[in-house]
Amino acid sequence: MMNQHRYRNCMFPSGMMFVVLAATIGCGPSTPKTAVVTGIVKTKDGRPCESAFVVFHPQEKGRLNAPKPFATADAQGAIALTTFAQGDGAVPGDYGVTIVWPGKEKGSEFSLSGEGGSGVGADQLQGRYGDPKNPKIKVSIPDAGNPSLVLEVDG
Repeated sequence: MMNQHRYRNCMFPSGMMFVVLAATIGCGPSTPKTAVVTGIVKTKDGRPCESAFVVFHPQEKGRLNAPKPFATADAQGAIALTTFAQGDGAVPGDYGVTIVWPGKEKGSEFSLSGEGGSGVGADQLQGRYGDPKNPKIKVSIPDAGNPSLVLEVDG
């Protein structure tokens, strides 16, 4: 009888450990809250920058190595930023924006190594908007996001 009682006492703590373990499975580090950011990439004379590749580089010291929101413009120049999941937007904060706009010529090469100001590849902007260390465009994303961001380039 004494052995049965001791056995039940041992089961309660291990049973609790199982419940706690089961409750925490799948609970990994959470991603920061993002805000929806959509808009358009166009030239200053109003032409949409179809297929332009846009990257937002965090500017705050503590976020320099954080994930970088990005988007590719559609035929109308429309973008929807993605950071962790398709179209989720960007973590609120300050960003330097790089834009590389590939040409449409057949056989032309396009390389993201052009991002950084070197102007290699078929970037129609000739690297002018591709330097993340010295971005020509800077934006602040508020907690509410920005559903109508307009990025204008000399094209």
